[in-house]
Amino acid sequence: MKKNALFILSFILIAISACNDDDSTTAETTAVAFVNQTVNVIAAENTVNVVFSAPTTAAGTVVINVLTTDLVYGTDFTTNPAIINNTITLPFEANATSATFSFTKLIDAIEGQVKNVKFTIASVSFEGIEVPEATNFIQLNFNETAIVANALSPENGGNKIPNQVYIDLSSGATTNVPRTSWDFGFYSGSDFRVVSNGAINKFAVKQLNTTNIDEVQTADPSVTTGNFDVANLAYVDAPYGNLSGTAIAEIAANEADNKVYLVNLGDKVATVAPGTATGVALTGDARGWKKIRILRSGNDYKFQYANIDATTHSEIIISKNAAFNFSFFSFDVNTVVQAEPQKEKWDLNITTFTNEVFQGPTPMGAYFYPDFAVTNTKAGTRAYQVFTSDFTYENFNLTNVVLDNLLTDLAKDQRAIGSNWRATVPLALKTDRFYVIKDVAGNIYKLKFTAMQNAEGERGHVSFEYKLLQ
Repeated sequence: MKKNALFILSFILIAISACNDDDSTTAETTAVAFVNQTVNVIAAENTVNVVFSAPTTAAGTVVINVLTTDLVYGTDFTTNPAIINNTITLPFEANATSATFSFTKLIDAIEGQVKNVKFTIASVSFEGIEVPEATNFIQLNFNETAIVANALSPENGGNKIPNQVYIDLSSGATTNVPRTSWDFGFYSGSDFRVVSNGAINKFAVKQLNTTNIDEVQTADPSVTTGNFDVANLAYVDAPYGNLSGTAIAEIAANEADNKVYLVNLGDKVATVAPGTATGVALTGDARGWKKIRILRSGNDYKFQYANIDATTHSEIIISKNAAFNFSFFSFDVNTVVQAEPQKEKWDLNITTFTNEVFQGPTPMGAYFYPDFAVTNTKAGTRAYQVFTSDFTYENFNLTNVVLDNLLTDLAKDQRAIGSNWRATVPLALKTDRFYVIKDVAGNIYKLKFTAMQNAEGERGHVSFEYKLLQ
């Protein structure tokens, strides 16, 4: 996705021969062709070769048609000779074995953009030169590059925070996902792990002492979050993001080791706005209860689920998909849904989040946060915090990056940014800090948050800016 390949333009000769059955005399036809049919353009200055299979018998011209994709001549690229009316007229001399034109790339494609120009040989100025269709064109693809600087305002949807927003820093692409649109994520890696949706208020999972999913269960009000009960931490995934800390135990190969779980599906998105513009409304109607059991099915998962008072259950096979961190299941539709983008196509998630809270060194329980920044640590995103007392954001450059800081456990914590960039009592943006982020592709950015409210003072309107360090 973000890798560049180097191609060297070299000469080829094409000979087309026709044999006479009577006297075996060979008549040669001169052919003209491009050297390569597809080239990823890395350098700014390039020479494009048109070659002849035999020296030309006279001077002439090659007419080349030009077709662009998302490019503007003179703005994104230029050529010499110039393009006029979507054609290049390329002269050549007598006894020539090639003709060339220059191609100057003025801009790179940002990751995710498709920018290319296709040159096709239309005609040669005199007869006797053949133009084989298979080699009569060359397509120059603009290599993808990371965004150098950008500013974004993820669309979380205002002070009810209905959306999670995934952000790919190098392309600037954002993906909005309703935060209640999934319930469980099934890990696509070698381990058999299942995560629960900590972006839903009060979502909680408790292991039961049974393997019989058809046994009737009852709701348990203690299986919840947000009431500062330290026992609640057992019902949510470890906020650090390590898969060894999921509320659901590793799915065992031995079926008898996989227990049934009671699931509090938490709250729907609120329907009533908060009382003040600076507040957030995070508590909606209850989504209900389920019971689940998860088994292995070869390299996939067998997911069993039912209402808690049911004596039968449904089940679905959920396959691992290596392109994604997880395959997601939603009880709203009782099937697999897409939530996160592909694992290599996001770095930050601005979301609500279930985090642990402390009183001094003592954990107090699980608490629900809005305006939270999660990093894609499972695919390699890393981050650390820099204080403006050490460096100003404007003057911070690549030489100031401490690479060892990106290797620490803190940098590998998906909460490396978290809520550290803002305060709520009083409500304020912390302007004394910014962040160094190494994205999934290895690009290193500096990033600072610029707002947590819109112009009317409403929460749920995060803004930030970032710049590539190079």
